[in-house]
Amino acid sequence: MLPTEYQQFIHLSRYARWDYVKGRRETWDETVERYFDFFSGHLKETCGYTLENGERVELENAVKELKVMPSMRCLMTAGPALEKENVAGYNCSYVKIDNLRSFDEVLYVLMNGTGVGFSVEEEYCNKLPSVPDELYETETTIVVADSKLGWARAFKELISLLYGGHIPKWDISKVREAGAPLKTFGGRASGPEPLVDLFNFTTSTIKNALGRKLKPVECHDIVCKIAEIVVVGGVRRSALISLSNLNDREMRFAKHGEWYKDNVQRALANNSVNYKEKPDVGTFMREWLSLYDSKSGERGIYSSLASKTHVSELNNREKDNNGTYIQRRLARDDFGTNPCSEIILRSREFCNLSEVVLRSNDNLQSIKDKVRVATILGTFQSTLTNFKYLSREWQRNCEEERLLGVSLTGIMDNSLTNGSKDNIKKTLNELRDIAVETNKEYAKKLGIERAAAITCVKPSGTVSQLVDSASGIHARHNPYYIRTVRADNKDPLCKMMKAEGFPHEPDVSKPEHTTVFSFPQKSPEGAVCRTEMTAWKQLSLWHTYAKEWCEHKPSVTVSIKEDEWVNTAAWVYENFDDISGISFLPFSDHTYRQAPYQDCTEKEYKELLDQMPKDVNWASLADYETQDYTSASQEFACTSEKGCEIVDISPAVS
Repeated sequence: MLPTEYQQFIHLSRYARWDYVKGRRETWDETVERYFDFFSGHLKETCGYTLENGERVELENAVKELKVMPSMRCLMTAGPALEKENVAGYNCSYVKIDNLRSFDEVLYVLMNGTGVGFSVEEEYCNKLPSVPDELYETETTIVVADSKLGWARAFKELISLLYGGHIPKWDISKVREAGAPLKTFGGRASGPEPLVDLFNFTTSTIKNALGRKLKPVECHDIVCKIAEIVVVGGVRRSALISLSNLNDREMRFAKHGEWYKDNVQRALANNSVNYKEKPDVGTFMREWLSLYDSKSGERGIYSSLASKTHVSELNNREKDNNGTYIQRRLARDDFGTNPCSEIILRSREFCNLSEVVLRSNDNLQSIKDKVRVATILGTFQSTLTNFKYLSREWQRNCEEERLLGVSLTGIMDNSLTNGSKDNIKKTLNELRDIAVETNKEYAKKLGIERAAAITCVKPSGTVSQLVDSASGIHARHNPYYIRTVRADNKDPLCKMMKAEGFPHEPDVSKPEHTTVFSFPQKSPEGAVCRTEMTAWKQLSLWHTYAKEWCEHKPSVTVSIKEDEWVNTAAWVYENFDDISGISFLPFSDHTYRQAPYQDCTEKEYKELLDQMPKDVNWASLADYETQDYTSASQEFACTSEKGCEIVDISPAVS
């Protein structure tokens, strides 16, 4: 059992797989055991490594007790789904749109639940061939097979035919209908309609580009449309970040005006400039003003220059026995990033994540122990390089670099890590060294390359909800607050929670279809809350983690009060060569009825706590569902403060 009812809810709604033998959803212990069952077999088969019982018990208990978390994609898919396709175990990827195959590869990666960073910079899009002067309708018919491979191959064939001057027909009769259970991957089928929507959109976009190359914004829109139609386990939740040139006006204003009416697919991606050099003050201020005016943090700031500089610094940390610096990673000019911007990636490369959960009572040794376990799990996960459909470049990059993303969450809950102590740099260096040495040890045991980069700070949206910690490097919402969750009335979990007596009320916007549940939340003693953090404090702590802990980057959303924008701009410009992985959003203390996070007093917290049901029988959920209604969880692209922490229960198919 997990410690609180809210955590039980998060597990059951987000990470529990349907057990067809037992006819119910997994318990938390069963979810974790499924993960370790998979890796016990996988490591023995691929690396000849036996996970001994004592070692497995130590690692497994650390996850069951919420001390560390593996890749949540691995946790979701471990078993037949992950064995069938290793892509499904990864959180992060990046690809340049420099080849027609980029489009169908993005579709395939997203269908496996992995977030995609992509670049539509002009120098890459210009490598695509020109669209023919004319397109002719033909009798050629694309027969779509009923699988991820089938969809990706069909989309690849469509684009190939269009660039050959032919508009084909398509046969979707083999695609299972909407709502059919997906036994291997979990969740429900979307039916063929989304793919037809993508085919029509892509055909229309290419027809509008006769006799020329696709513009970056058109490539951007096709990728966004791919993400819009991808239904992971019945839930439309695909994460994207789009990188573009500083001087690309169409991308700068991609989300200005009434884009949400004419180009609704653009909501699926966060947009950032890729800076290759520090801009002059005038250029920077124009882009900063555009970001301010957007009120959505776009376009954000990504810097391949900062990524290259960061990797160069990484190569000056460690010496061999001859006193020569060890080149951990090739410093490239064309690094990209994942949707949350904490991982430095080559084009066509994945990264897996694992996570240390920091508690208020952790001491340095207990944190070191957690870092070691999280690094071991990450190293295990880096052996997942059997990709069925993708070009060989993906496997080659992953096997050469074996990237890890060992992250810390709950940073603001612990005095050793939240910046309140003077020795934080020394602490972070010691923790980073533990990760590096542990990876070297286990890479040798597994017979693989050591990781080219290991440590990061990810936003930790849903994971922080599962483990009850502050998310990543972000502060807690308030000492006491109410967490609300929306649920579709037809969902079995919604019916069960009503019957068990959880506080609930109809959603004010959809009272006939949706119920809002309320959970009282209390931050741990000594935790830092968001109202205590200025923009400068957030940036200063981010900078410390970037320099002292991260071999990748820390991802943070900085909440800026109205009177802080000018000083924040000055700080960003002064530190521009280090800046990457930061989102800037206006601070908001505005609340509304049934908002996801609502401040409350200690008295109100206790009153709601008294209303919560006692001794909830979560096993009774089996009485409300006789078949799989789970959804293969995938987080939204972060489009607002706490956007990646939305944990509502959506309908199985919408």
